[in-house]
Amino acid sequence: MATFEELKTGLETAFDSDGSKGIEATIQINIEDLTNFYVDINDGALAVEEGNHDDPGLTLTFDSQETMEKVFSGDQQAAMGAFMQGKVKFSGDMGLGQKLGSVFKAPE
Repeated sequence: MATFEELKTGLETAFDSDGSKGIEATIQINIEDLTNFYVDINDGALAVEEGNHDDPGLTLTFDSQETMEKVFSGDQQAAMGAFMQGKVKFSGDMGLGQKLGSVFKAPE
């Protein structure tokens, strides 16, 4: 199991500041039996904080760390598969969720 710091580093590494231009959003991420944290995307900048946000635009609850990593890898097919299999639950602005593919890319 990864620590919050390892997850944070992974998201920061995968973050594409060019792909996030013009996006301002807060996404709550909950990983069952592991941790809760949120990401603030602000027009090319990223902040990752442990805990729960009071008013996120989108909340994603993952069944495992592996599922979260698939969704944030930039692999749209893997992400859709995880949603279709019920491994990810969401509430809020799903349009925001669809933009994640341009905001987070798998390391090359």
